[in-house]
Amino acid sequence: MIKILIAISIIVVFSVLLVLKRALSILQEKQYHQAVEHHFFMEVLDKIFNHFLIWTLWRKILTKTTVVLLVMFGSLFLYVRYELPVVPKVPDVLIDHNDTVLLKRGAYLVENVATCTDCHSPRDVHFYSWPLVDEQKGAGGEFLSKSKGFDFPGESFTPNITPTNLGNWTDGEVYRLLTTGIRKDGSTVYHAMPFMAFSHADPNDIKAIIAYIRTLKPQPKNPASVTKVDYLTTLYNRAISRKPSPVYLKDLKTKIDSGRYLVNMAGCNDCHSPKKFGDVFDKEKLLSGGIEFPMPTGGYTHSANLTPDESGLGPWSEEAFVAKFKSYNDAGMIQKIEPGMYSSLMPWYAFRKMTDRDLKSIYAYLRTIKPIYNPVVKFTKQSTKGKVDPE
Repeated sequence: MIKILIAISIIVVFSVLLVLKRALSILQEKQYHQAVEHHFFMEVLDKIFNHFLIWTLWRKILTKTTVVLLVMFGSLFLYVRYELPVVPKVPDVLIDHNDTVLLKRGAYLVENVATCTDCHSPRDVHFYSWPLVDEQKGAGGEFLSKSKGFDFPGESFTPNITPTNLGNWTDGEVYRLLTTGIRKDGSTVYHAMPFMAFSHADPNDIKAIIAYIRTLKPQPKNPASVTKVDYLTTLYNRAISRKPSPVYLKDLKTKIDSGRYLVNMAGCNDCHSPKKFGDVFDKEKLLSGGIEFPMPTGGYTHSANLTPDESGLGPWSEEAFVAKFKSYNDAGMIQKIEPGMYSSLMPWYAFRKMTDRDLKSIYAYLRTIKPIYNPVVKFTKQSTKGKVDPE
């Protein structure tokens, strides 16, 4: 849409310039009144200026246009504010909470792929990779807030996802939340909760996630943990399409298909894809990295370029890629961070337990995406926002 408007603007400007050039060439030969009398082009131009482009007429046009626009935008605002989102019905979801296979799959997704507990638990920022505080798993806590320098439109707190908070939610209500971003009371959640990714998940995987989080140890509620999103972002959030489009595991025929599915479930785009505006990913730079994150211990870390360009994963073999994740099984890799030391919020401690098969699938998929040159500097003492152009 923006490209179309730019093209139209260029055509209009070019046309005006051609008209002016033609008029000036005529006026170089004759006086204005003579040109109007003897040149049809100038006669038409004169009528436009004298009978259409007069202030009294334009004032009426501008007044009416302003009223129409105010009514249109006012109606749009009221519609978005009070009619959206269109809240889907709570689906009928049947989950066997004693199904050991389902629970095992749920544990794997929650702990090691979608890493729900990674965001919904307090994390120890004084250790590399910010490992979660295990005894408070699922309790929720402070997340990526604007006041802390993160690129978030407000103050973010993840809610308690243990039975203490979700105990009075039905499985259908939790399912709707995960796949549409609609809470029990009909309000919306922000994109930081990856409902748009989960909307493309296999329904059985969503059920597995629900089954597993029901088993988490109850944690006390934190009354202060309420997310506050900027008003304009809240309005935009209401207008988002919330229709799930599930992808079924049985339809994933190749490693690349599986890798695409896992990259979506793991929310890799959230940290590794630049935004075009707001929370909309720049499709021309997907997974090219360079997103800046301030570290509580000092300095700024930047997400890696995951594209197959030489400045990204190009030089990496499949073996090296898998080994990178598995290296964090060594407890010494999750070391204490002193002030000013390089750190990262990449949850290696969670992803290290992904299966070799899944990691190889992710690698296979990442080799197929558009290569983008972006030599990311992993860690800087000062912010580089607005200073580094990867192109």
